[in-house]
Amino acid sequence: MAGKITINGTSYEVNLAALPADISLNTFIREHAGLTGTKFMCQEGGCGVCVCTLSGLHPETGVPRTWAVNSCLTLLNTCLGLEVTTSEGLGSKRAGYHAIQERLAKMNGTQCGYCSPGIVMNMYGLLKSKGGKVTMAEVENSFGGNICRCTGYRPILDAMKSFAVDSNIKVPAECIDIEDLSAKQCPKTGQACSGSCKKQQPKGSQLYADGSRWSWPEDLDQLFAALQGAIKEKLPYMLVAGNTAHGVYRRPLDIKAFIDVSGLAELKGHKLSADNSSLTLGGNLSLTETMEICRQLEKTRGFEYLSQVWQHLDWIANVPVRNAGTLAGNLAIKHAHPEFPSDVFIVLEALDARVIVQEAVDKQKTVSLASYLGGANEGKIIRGLVLPAYPKERFAFDSYKIMPRAQNAHAYVNAAFLLELEADSKVKSARICFGGINPEFVHATAIEKLIVGKNPFENGLVEKAFGQLTELLQPDAVLPDASPIYRRKLACGLFYKFLLKTAAQRKQGLASRYVTGGSLLQRPVSSGQQNFETFQEHFPITKATEKHEGLIQCSGEATYVNDLPTQHNQLWAAFVTAKKVGAKVTKVDPQPALAISGVVAYLDAKDIPGANYIGPKVRDDFFFPQDEELFASGEIKFYGQPVGMILANSNSLANRAAELVKLSYEGEAKELLPSLKHVLDKIGSEAGDSKRLEQKIKSTIDVLQLEEPFDVSSSGHLDMGLQYHYYMEPQTTVVLPFEGGMQVYAATQWMDLTQDVIANILNVKSNEVQVKTRRIGGGYGGKATRCNVAAAAAAVAAYKLNRPIRFVQSLESIMTTLGKRWAFHCDYDFFVQKSGKISGIVSRFYEDAGYLSNESPIGHTVLLSKNCYEFSDNYKLDGYLVYTDSPTNTPCRAPGSVEGIAMMENIIEHIAFETGLDPADVRFANLLPAHKMGEMMPRFLESTTYRERRAQIIAHNKENRWHKRGLGLCIMEYQIGYFGQYPATVAIYHSDGTVVVSHGGIEMGQGMNTKISQVVAHTLGIPMQQVRIEASDTINGANSMVTGGAVGSETLCFAVRKACETLNQRLEPVREEVKPQDWHQLIKEAYNRKINLIASDQCKQGDMDPYSVCGLCLTEVELDVLTGNYIVGRVDILEDTGESLNPNVDIGQIEGAFMMGLGYWTSEQVIVDPQTGECLTNRTWTYKPPGAKDIPTDLRIELLPKSPNKAGFMRSKATGEPAICLSIAVAFALQQALQSARDDAGVPKSWVTLTAPMTPELLVLHAGTELGQLKLN
Repeated sequence: MAGKITINGTSYEVNLAALPADISLNTFIREHAGLTGTKFMCQEGGCGVCVCTLSGLHPETGVPRTWAVNSCLTLLNTCLGLEVTTSEGLGSKRAGYHAIQERLAKMNGTQCGYCSPGIVMNMYGLLKSKGGKVTMAEVENSFGGNICRCTGYRPILDAMKSFAVDSNIKVPAECIDIEDLSAKQCPKTGQACSGSCKKQQPKGSQLYADGSRWSWPEDLDQLFAALQGAIKEKLPYMLVAGNTAHGVYRRPLDIKAFIDVSGLAELKGHKLSADNSSLTLGGNLSLTETMEICRQLEKTRGFEYLSQVWQHLDWIANVPVRNAGTLAGNLAIKHAHPEFPSDVFIVLEALDARVIVQEAVDKQKTVSLASYLGGANEGKIIRGLVLPAYPKERFAFDSYKIMPRAQNAHAYVNAAFLLELEADSKVKSARICFGGINPEFVHATAIEKLIVGKNPFENGLVEKAFGQLTELLQPDAVLPDASPIYRRKLACGLFYKFLLKTAAQRKQGLASRYVTGGSLLQRPVSSGQQNFETFQEHFPITKATEKHEGLIQCSGEATYVNDLPTQHNQLWAAFVTAKKVGAKVTKVDPQPALAISGVVAYLDAKDIPGANYIGPKVRDDFFFPQDEELFASGEIKFYGQPVGMILANSNSLANRAAELVKLSYEGEAKELLPSLKHVLDKIGSEAGDSKRLEQKIKSTIDVLQLEEPFDVSSSGHLDMGLQYHYYMEPQTTVVLPFEGGMQVYAATQWMDLTQDVIANILNVKSNEVQVKTRRIGGGYGGKATRCNVAAAAAAVAAYKLNRPIRFVQSLESIMTTLGKRWAFHCDYDFFVQKSGKISGIVSRFYEDAGYLSNESPIGHTVLLSKNCYEFSDNYKLDGYLVYTDSPTNTPCRAPGSVEGIAMMENIIEHIAFETGLDPADVRFANLLPAHKMGEMMPRFLESTTYRERRAQIIAHNKENRWHKRGLGLCIMEYQIGYFGQYPATVAIYHSDGTVVVSHGGIEMGQGMNTKISQVVAHTLGIPMQQVRIEASDTINGANSMVTGGAVGSETLCFAVRKACETLNQRLEPVREEVKPQDWHQLIKEAYNRKINLIASDQCKQGDMDPYSVCGLCLTEVELDVLTGNYIVGRVDILEDTGESLNPNVDIGQIEGAFMMGLGYWTSEQVIVDPQTGECLTNRTWTYKPPGAKDIPTDLRIELLPKSPNKAGFMRSKATGEPAICLSIAVAFALQQALQSARDDAGVPKSWVTLTAPMTPELLVLHAGTELGQLKLN
């Protein structure tokens, strides 16, 4: 059977039988249509890089519509007959760019560019779905499903909000208006496509060679025929609408019958009863459609509560998921997985909604949700849901969902409450429902009974209710879920919120200090300010230009490693990993995997022709003091350690087959200590002789000699967890056997090392391995050495099988198999005078290496630990490397520096707390004399009105019991140094005078190529448009050092300028003699004279002097004490960037670094299973970097004016890493808010230990709130 799908106006006839039944739209777009602008990463709808749009007629109304979807979740067979639009279909360099693409690029909303096409398509879908009329609030609310690790979101949101009807955002003059939303021409009419063609899906069903089938029922008769057929043949089946459940629970591999219900009109639609007593919703309504119905009917008497239903549905997942996921689908997940904290279920259950269950065309019944969840589901469908009317005069309803970040996360706890109140405020009936407690718990039945017939706003009853509720709530303890004690407190806090809000609405004499506790924190639309200076006489140097590759990134034309065309005879790789730490694998049985059609081979250490080692041939004591195996050959060192790999015809097949390989083990670990905390808890922080500890830094001071007397002393500690880099492009390598050697396309920050590792593992010469990298989709240190795990494996497979190999590690594989930022713990003692002046500090710190000590950041920790402060012999510092049963950890943005700055800044804050001094004054008291910070800090505090705002916050906190504010200050001196060598080649073409550059650096979003283009244009005196940057490789970039440490742009700009100066010297005689009219004539004459128009040079260690970068950050937060949720309000950052080569690029780096740090300090929590060592937060479902609505609501960045850098390159300074060190200011602000809450709770005054991350759980548990304090007046 053939199916048809139209992509960007081109019709594709699909041979369905030749493809897997469950092939995703993403796979078809990329591998069959060859449109690689649509990316993939998480494959569960959590990152947004795969977003495209679908257009067609609504099955029930027949109205044309366009909606955004996650192509990684959307199954191809549900799209047959629809119009698909990808980023390439909106615009391109040849066809002209779409206004969305252009605006995102020109307003600096792209850095690495991997997420950019998905952002463009999400915006396009939003505009199309709203007829082009959107508000800034709607835009900002619609990007919860698009993760960007580079930019910090502010420029993305500015660019997208500029399309809003209420926008006040200035748009660059060269940007076009969005007069026409069309993306392509309809192949039928030749006009702009309106999505008005009826969906022409195949009829009947398609059988597949593996015994599976896909059915496209056109009505309920055919639907039930397909269901009964599957049951009769005992085929495991699934009803397919949006397939969004796969983003939560992976689809069972044994599914054989797929029944497509996405086009059934009978399951869509809605209807109010004649007397307006009930509302019936079609079971297959998408969540977005349901939200639209809520908006339409929220003013209908009895259905005013639909405004809150709309809000709660808006908290579910993200726009593309809500566009595809359905009401019935969500409840079906809950039916199959009782532990699932379904938001749809909790809201409908509180509203006593009924489920219309249909098991035949002429047989249906209406049952309660509890009855549906408890009953058998086979052969049945959810036809619809019935919601009763609840007039607002008699009923109070509200619902809640508390998450680890603002959007796109499942609930710690969700809840919904419905009270029927008499005129005297007594309760007539109550429904009190909680989710996220345990799989069995839904109703607080005892509380429902307790409050009936009573006034729920009396303190005595409230106290009694919470006493019983605490006993009633028994949360289960299942990692990685939050702790039972937090979820119990949170559930109580939510019911208290509901009582506060309802009491205020019913004018029940609520104490004024408690009023704000009745509402969730309200976030305004975000804004930002950027202040910098430029020097026109140096243009294009210092000019705020757009990113060099910005437009092609936003159109999807920019290519990454996995965008290389599929190679003939290509295989995909996936790791087979061991799960038993401390044991030895005695037998590997790959036959269950090899028995599957399309699985070609299993390879392991025995197949490696060279050394089973992923380091350089010549050992490096700094980066690689210990050998790291590619495939484990002895004792298993960590959960998920690779022991081999599977090679198969597709990515999904390779990953699926890898899980089927059977491993036999012998032995077990004597002790399993998979994290820094586990080790320190086990051995005690003083056990310096433990084999788990290796002292790397030993103080020269045996006993601290206090030079000054002290008035106050105290001790404390600081904990900072692991952090995943979260590059949007997965670890990816394509290896092509070529003329006896290997052509390697790798997503690497260090080509030279990748070349060396592959040559070593294959036992071949280095010149037989050529590495090429055009750009990578983010790195942050995670692709410096960790990329070589996949790269080496791919090379071994290519060598052994003599076939092209493509290895794209899944997100779960990356987060399980590869290391992260080194976790950190510090114990300290300080001795200070009343003035805040430090008399002495003793500090001991510990950093988590994983199972090997390679790539240690400890030296940077020590280097930055004194920050800007004055010490002599009164600072005793010892540092330890700690071995854990986990993957070897690796540098992550500002490695060691984040920890060093945090260690000292935390001590400064602690000193302020113990002395009662203002934290700013403690910093002033300890600054190095004549330090630049002495000039910057007074200026900064004045411009941010620090003193006034601090007083205002103190006043606010006195007046508000449950919403607290804090103001966190951080200062830093970041050390920049140079290392290694960085070559570059510049070539001028005689035919038109255009210039091409190739270099040894890696463009990964930091704007390196943009700055290089500026330098070339400035040095040669030509327009930037004449400069092209080619891919980096190990020919022009031979022997180049890692692009990292924030110095890549500077060093390559230096090398390029030297090469350009060489060219200028060669051209100078021609200029003098010919006096050409223009550049082209000059180059033409030089060519005729046989002058060499190619020059190479390099930057090496010693060419530029090291220097420091100073910066300050002030962060204001508001904390909801009852939930632990918070809003980051105004953030001010002042950073000394010298004379910025490109302020747009540098501000982007500062904002992105700050937001990465904000995630580290607030939401990014790595949790491992203490019994197995497994990383339990290894997907977008469980690991949460910040999203678009987690950014500061008011972000103000200033580049310090009149501050040229005498060292470094052309008076500029590096910006890629320093600002992440300032992010601890958000933790200080939260800590201040927390201290106010603790004071109100009567907690004895004591310092709260800082932890990264400061999750809502920690904030609530530290707040000290007791049940007896949950009063109304």
